[in-house]
Amino acid sequence: MYWLNGVPRVYAVNGPSIPLISSSSDQEPPKTEIAEDESIRRGTPAVVPEDQKPPAAWAEEVIKGLCSSRNGQLFATMTDSSISVWQTKPTVVVATVARSQTSLKAYGPNVSLLLHPDSTILVAQTQNGYLLTYTVASDANTRVYQQQFDHSNPHRRQQLARHFGSEEFNGIKDVSIRFRMAIKVESGIVGALALDNELVVATLKPAAIQCIRWTPDKNGTQTTSELLSRILNTPKKITVTEMVYDRAMSLLIWITSDGHAYTVQRKTDAPETEQSAKLFKGHCFHTPTSDDDRAIKAAVNARFSLLAVSCSNGDILVYTAKDYIGNVVLSHRLQPPASVKATGDLTFMSYSPAGYCLFVGYQNGWANWSVFGKPGGSSFTADRSITENNSEDWLTGVSMGCWIGGGSDIILSAQSDRRLWLLETARSALTGCYSPSNLSRSLLQTGTEIILYRGHDLPDLMTISGKDSLWHHAQYPPAYLHAQWPIRACVVSQDGRYVSIAGRRGLAHYSVSSGRWKTFDDSNVENSFAVRG
Repeated sequence: MYWLNGVPRVYAVNGPSIPLISSSSDQEPPKTEIAEDESIRRGTPAVVPEDQKPPAAWAEEVIKGLCSSRNGQLFATMTDSSISVWQTKPTVVVATVARSQTSLKAYGPNVSLLLHPDSTILVAQTQNGYLLTYTVASDANTRVYQQQFDHSNPHRRQQLARHFGSEEFNGIKDVSIRFRMAIKVESGIVGALALDNELVVATLKPAAIQCIRWTPDKNGTQTTSELLSRILNTPKKITVTEMVYDRAMSLLIWITSDGHAYTVQRKTDAPETEQSAKLFKGHCFHTPTSDDDRAIKAAVNARFSLLAVSCSNGDILVYTAKDYIGNVVLSHRLQPPASVKATGDLTFMSYSPAGYCLFVGYQNGWANWSVFGKPGGSSFTADRSITENNSEDWLTGVSMGCWIGGGSDIILSAQSDRRLWLLETARSALTGCYSPSNLSRSLLQTGTEIILYRGHDLPDLMTISGKDSLWHHAQYPPAYLHAQWPIRACVVSQDGRYVSIAGRRGLAHYSVSSGRWKTFDDSNVENSFAVRG
């Protein structure tokens, strides 16, 4: 189970004016077309002269797009005219690109944002039916922010080394954004997905799916397409309104305009003939019986093979995927924490990386459930007058969100807000390491500390006391956390006297009785192995 822990940290872009990027994309788009209704042009960025720069109003625009990389080390935000790349730990903007007025006039403002799974490519969908792609490059040898310390005092020098480790981990790597290409989709864009090898685009007229490879294949082909009616056997007017992809299951979830939900797989086997080539194979697993059951959003839980579908009436139907040939059955139904009028429309939902928590954002708040439907926290019990007076907008409505740090934190964006709210979660150590000792003893882990319950000697073993004296808090060693964040697994000994934690590499050992941590003195030894379980 997951619990939101503490108060959120608030972030916003408040930097100096960012140079506008000018490229061939700033010119009026030509009317020529190529095969598959795609027009791809490349350009080299250049800085616009100072006298042509408009006021830096992009920093005051509300956030309309949010996505994170697969490893959670970077995430990106989007406004109408800008894209910012953030580093997760510490949370800071490392690069921003602001579109010029010429680009906005030619292509229209940004509508949605996509990030390649390895965070090397950004894709912005625009209002005029374009996909603007940018290359994200990092330099490990330069720093955009560098920590400065006073090393004159030997004791101070030892203290800094203990807290921040080697110089290799001090500072934040430099990241740059460069314009890559502009893609014109003449048939209109309904939605898109950025996958490892290609960009999957759902079009409007005709209703089809287009696959645009990041690099051409051995035959020089970069774009392929297939009509939706041929893939799903649907009427020609039906379009895809929502697409979700899960890499672990190699599965796509498509929601169509008539409220149906489909499991879809990308076919990789070579067809016998060009005419018989089919790009996708889909099976319908949710058929609405009324307008209240029409599918709106979807989420995938690969660990437990669950598919969550939100409906128009606010209910969330959770299905179990038994195989890839359409054998998907209903597991359970989640009721909204309040009436549909009180919650508003569902804006997003996402399973935690470990799969144990489903977080759902609504137009007027948020709620979360355990993997099999036990209600967790909810913002609908908060006093709205107090939250509005204190500008706690993350409690009164959520537009989008994403998990980072392996589920240790979740980023939320409020409705019509330029701020990001970073919430820390406390979760059971069972989510990262399912062991007998973690099952018998209550151990919680957060992004910064472990919390161990020490009340197992009490007569009442049926309930866990909330008294502060029975909960032991221990912050992670700063040097280890700084170098190996996020902490992926924690395990307690059978007698409850020792706790071990493991991040990306290495491990650290804690003694509950002495309150001391043991870590590797040599960082090379620490980085020589990784703990999987």
